[in-house]
Amino acid sequence: MRLIQTVDLGVIRRNVAAVRARTGVRVLVMVKADAYGHGMTEVARAIADEADMLGVATLEEGEELRKCAVKTPVLVAICPPGGLMRASAAGLTAAVTDAETLRALAALPLPLRPVFHLKFDTGMHRLGFPAEDAGEVLNFLLSRGLVPEGVYSHFGEPSAAQAERFGAVASLFVREFPAVTTHLASSSSLDMPEARRDMVRIGHAAYLGAMRVESRVIAVRRVRAGESVGYGHHPLPRDAVIAVVFGGYFDGVYRESPSRVLIGGRECPAAGSVCMDMFAVDVGDIPVREGDPVILLGGALTAQRVAAARGTTQHEVMTSWHGRTERVYVDQTGSTQESECRGGENERRGEGVGVGSDHGRSHLS
Repeated sequence: MRLIQTVDLGVIRRNVAAVRARTGVRVLVMVKADAYGHGMTEVARAIADEADMLGVATLEEGEELRKCAVKTPVLVAICPPGGLMRASAAGLTAAVTDAETLRALAALPLPLRPVFHLKFDTGMHRLGFPAEDAGEVLNFLLSRGLVPEGVYSHFGEPSAAQAERFGAVASLFVREFPAVTTHLASSSSLDMPEARRDMVRIGHAAYLGAMRVESRVIAVRRVRAGESVGYGHHPLPRDAVIAVVFGGYFDGVYRESPSRVLIGGRECPAAGSVCMDMFAVDVGDIPVREGDPVILLGGALTAQRVAAARGTTQHEVMTSWHGRTERVYVDQTGSTQESECRGGENERRGEGVGVGSDHGRSHLS
């Protein structure tokens, strides 16, 4: 018995096309963390004609795409100095985010250097050269004959001040490298004209409405007021009909804050505690039988609604399904297929250590 996670690749393609039409610039689609739980290689193949570039967190993710014959340019967000030659060998684009990595890049013979984008920290304080070091970084590039393909930054949250800060950085590099691609906007800042620049990077905007997670009723019980459901003491305030649903915290159903489900098109709240393999919902007066389908995500239960109920983000909802969850794919043509080449584990790496040394200064020389 499994939860069924259905991913509609046609929806993802249309989402990407809609972003391109809306912004009028190139589009980089983030497929890191197994494409936000949608399947990295399958999504990458499906959007090959829509995405100008793909984004991953790690070299391993990028190499997996190449093993699965994905030819689209790929930006690797976390590329340590020792991984530069691997990036080059796989035809991946390396994000250079600190002085040590930039010096290592300059030390490589030209044939072994990967294409690279420079990242600047304009306020998120995660990865990237400090924005105030842009001039020093530029001088280092010019002295070593290094030409970046791109220059970018990342919003902590959409901010005109941060966009202005990055604009000043970008201007320095555009003057010296007119063909450089500058990018800043993400899914939450697509409506900021000053952030769109040459390319936008989208994550959840590519995946809206593309995932559905379904389970089944495995038992139906009548419970009297004051009786508990599940482990611990969770008394019901009234007599109720309870549907026991397959899937528990091993599969991605939050123990702390389970969200509502849909049975027969109607919303049913969770009742009692979520167990490892199952949980219960109060079905009210809905006629329900063992084997009936239960929607955990999809339709009226959007990722945004489920995230709000859980007190988390859409990204976490989309990447939370694991355990005994089987992923299948549908397309706008109506065909269905199973995964052929899975894209690795859901990764949350990306919270880097400080950039450079001496309180974040780059000190290139």
